[in-house]
Amino acid sequence: MNLVAVDMEALIETISHVDDNLGKSYLDAVTGEVIYIPTEVSLALEKGTLKEDTFDNWLKEFVSIAILINEDKENRYLITPLMQEEFYIKAMKDYVKNKISNSDLKLELAQALESKEPTKKFKHILMDKQNTMDGCVDDECTTNEWYKYEDQCIKEFVIEWLRSNGIELKHLLWS
Repeated sequence: MNLVAVDMEALIETISHVDDNLGKSYLDAVTGEVIYIPTEVSLALEKGTLKEDTFDNWLKEFVSIAILINEDKENRYLITPLMQEEFYIKAMKDYVKNKISNSDLKLELAQALESKEPTKKFKHILMDKQNTMDGCVDDECTTNEWYKYEDQCIKEFVIEWLRSNGIELKHLLWS
């Protein structure tokens, strides 16, 4: 395992970002830096039409690093995964199972997770319950508690992803 001082805040932000149409992110496995390459640059790289003079000035700065990433033969630059909705649904189901003691709330959240818009309904129920505190025990149904739980699940996912790529955190850089 390589000990790397990873910018965990940036890595978590890029991995938990749902929309990958804006670009691709990479982790520099040596420096721990998260590198973002806009879609226009990565598409040109894939097509073999990557030339600095074909981009607006703000995109030119990404061309040289995109070339380095493309020519990487030692797997220094790892493309970061994106969290899929299934990850969040599973985390929500685990939260309901392990953190909610109120049986009525448990049932309501479980039903929400089987609906067409599970994430939205889950969060709406928690917000509604938080506003009324109807049947909540020890703030178990506050959205803050859910978000703390979700953050912990994401951190665990990221640490596992790093380990699967031979990277051990030198020290933790997040709160």
